[in-house]
Amino acid sequence: MSTEIHRERIDHPIAWSGSDFRDKDAIAFDLSTRQVAALEDIVMRTAALPRDEVSREHCGHIELDRALQGVYEEVIRGRGLVIVRGFPVDDHSIEENERIYWAFCTHFGPLMSHNSFGHRMVRVREEVLPGGVQPARGTKSRAELAMHNDAADIFALLCVHRAEQGGESQFSSGPAAHNAILESRPDLLPILYRGFPHHRRSEQPDHQPAVTPYDVPIFSNVNQTLCINFTYSSILPALHELGREFTDQEVEAIDFLRAILVAQQLELELEPGEAVIVNNYAMCHSRSDFTNGDTPERCRLVLRAWMEVSLRDRRLPVGREFFHMENAEGRLGYDPVPGREGRISQNDYNDVSEDLANLFKAAQAKPRAGTRAPRG
Repeated sequence: MSTEIHRERIDHPIAWSGSDFRDKDAIAFDLSTRQVAALEDIVMRTAALPRDEVSREHCGHIELDRALQGVYEEVIRGRGLVIVRGFPVDDHSIEENERIYWAFCTHFGPLMSHNSFGHRMVRVREEVLPGGVQPARGTKSRAELAMHNDAADIFALLCVHRAEQGGESQFSSGPAAHNAILESRPDLLPILYRGFPHHRRSEQPDHQPAVTPYDVPIFSNVNQTLCINFTYSSILPALHELGREFTDQEVEAIDFLRAILVAQQLELELEPGEAVIVNNYAMCHSRSDFTNGDTPERCRLVLRAWMEVSLRDRRLPVGREFFHMENAEGRLGYDPVPGREGRISQNDYNDVSEDLANLFKAAQAKPRAGTRAPRG
């Protein structure tokens, strides 16, 4: 299922290029001392509840509600990207930081599951497999990640520790990329609006196919709201599993989009205590590779959360073919699969061969100048 192609230039704050921002201050919101105290107060008030049972109803506070609603409006209806600074990460344990961050994130929507284990907050850090092998999961690897989308309306990253070197985050506006393609290669848009099948990386229930039985559009347009949903590392393995190759024009469309996203990106080096809140289906994001140090404080640790917004504010079109998972009741994220945790390593994917895992890793690498997308 595809939507009508948007044929006019998008003139909106969301259609930005990285060169539009001089520094972080242009997109920053600084937590006040009172707002930090309010988050810590919420954590104390909800201490008797398991973290995952804390909801928005528990997290209201006069110091936070109005201010964070303003952040939400900027993420949903403004530029789609806000850096929130001032989380007291050095004053708390990792578990305490998770509860503070959880209380903060509830102001943007219910937190969604990131995997078939049901985890609704993920520690993004390197976890090496036996033999020094890097996991296929990007959240557990130190490898670079190419431009992609996550699986919820809003995603947020809180930096607890920086890497010794590298680990910068990049963001690129989907509407701005659409403008560039419309201006120079509009003939490629039909392919990008049709999209491609996606590999579900074995996060689906056992009775569902590993590859979507439908194409997931990369660009969609509903009520003049442009949506981007592009994850090359799900597309290439899907075509490989189906025994299908890209056509020459499909390769051209993929390569052109990837190049535009990199050319227009904004790169941010998050410091400890800084979080970035992002309108996921308004932009793609990526990460540089990194090297950790020899102490925990010099090893990259980022907390990731996914939130779902109301249908009124949803950018991703509603419909089975616009999302790569077939979750119950159309939810975003990944529905938990009973019995999977404990049976499958959290570093690994269920029933994924070494060859397919290596293909995931290869497709997560950023395109190099002069290279073309593999044929599948």
